[in-house]
Amino acid sequence: MKLSVSLAQNVSDSAPFILRGPYLDNIKKAAELGYDAVEIHVRDPRELEVEQILKVCQEEGITVSTLGTGLGYVVDKLSLTHPEAQIREKAVKRILDHIEVASCLGAGVIVGSMRGVIPDIGQFKQYENYAAEGLAVCLEKAKKCGVVLFLEAINRYETNFLNTAADTLNFLARFNTPYLKVHLDTFHMNIEEVDLDETLKKTGEALGHIHFADSNRFYPGQGHLDFKKIIETLKNMGYQGYIALECLPYPAPEEAAAGAIKYLKSLLDEN
Repeated sequence: MKLSVSLAQNVSDSAPFILRGPYLDNIKKAAELGYDAVEIHVRDPRELEVEQILKVCQEEGITVSTLGTGLGYVVDKLSLTHPEAQIREKAVKRILDHIEVASCLGAGVIVGSMRGVIPDIGQFKQYENYAAEGLAVCLEKAKKCGVVLFLEAINRYETNFLNTAADTLNFLARFNTPYLKVHLDTFHMNIEEVDLDETLKKTGEALGHIHFADSNRFYPGQGHLDFKKIIETLKNMGYQGYIALECLPYPAPEEAAAGAIKYLKSLLDEN
């Protein structure tokens, strides 16, 4: 399994992205620290210097694992479940832009916060259908571009829609496509799932991407989650995707990035 570290520019201190600042500089830094890949979180992917990113990645022997779309929700309030059709259309367009850029970078695309929340639980099915309709459009583009979308299960304190692995698996069943996979995050799982290892096993081949963060959302090894057991379960499952670090940048970004890879490589070597 390969390790990826999250990068972002111009985000708040409380955002769970490790390396901050210019993407090109942080791709180099990630490579120096020993990461196999970077996960780029960007509000609008059209702002990325794709050719320069590819050049630096080639020079540094590193890849882009994934593009994160969540800043489109956090900053621009775009989502697939927004009550206004015009906003939903803008959300779809933004994800389509991510897919186009991801196809150039050889990356997958995370759909996390951008799926939105259900604003009226009494109309749950209607809003769920909005999300399905928007994703269907995105999946047409994903298939043409050969890009896999990763739909993330997020805890109840951040959304009321697709909180658990089971919720996400059930939603995915309506699409029946290899271009849409489940994305799990150990921080969210620690809140929502009864047993993390059993949840991973039940998700099985549908698992396409996973975020590692400890119980307190610090980097692995700083909380109470049993990452040795989690890694063992992933290996026994035959998981071939990336493990991406999406954590709070504490005590400092580079220190968190270095501490995370040192700890996880020690566990990977044990297994």
